[in-house]
Amino acid sequence: MNDRWLAVLSRITPFVPDDLDAVIMPDSPTAAAPDGVFLASIAPAPTPSSRLWDRVENEQSYLGIRLTAPHPNAAEAAIRLASAALERGIVPIILSRIDTSGFERFGFRVERVTGLDAAECSAAEAELMRFWNMAIVIDAADVAALG
Repeated sequence: MNDRWLAVLSRITPFVPDDLDAVIMPDSPTAAAPDGVFLASIAPAPTPSSRLWDRVENEQSYLGIRLTAPHPNAAEAAIRLASAALERGIVPIILSRIDTSGFERFGFRVERVTGLDAAECSAAEAELMRFWNMAIVIDAADVAALG
């Protein structure tokens, strides 16, 4: 498992890849489409829980990262998440409400959360939490507090 996160750390760069749709077909509707639509209000992040570090199930804890808008510094957040994965044995899973989270390029698991309103998005997030047996979910803005 450590080799996986060391590989993730080695791929992290602040450079963003070019959108090939816009390069190859600049007049295409796909190239002009926005990455995502804001669907719900941002709820306050839960207080970090000791439950995340105390779990022994498979010797891993799954940490959900709620992403409702593009992260201003995805590379820095990716470094913190990969470091936490190495140090604490957690598996971060990005719960993205936008089409392109920016964390895919680093090798993180990204789950798309969809819904027409806040209640549907919350229900989809709750289902993903049960599926992955996540210990907690934090907002992407709070990733800096992990390190």
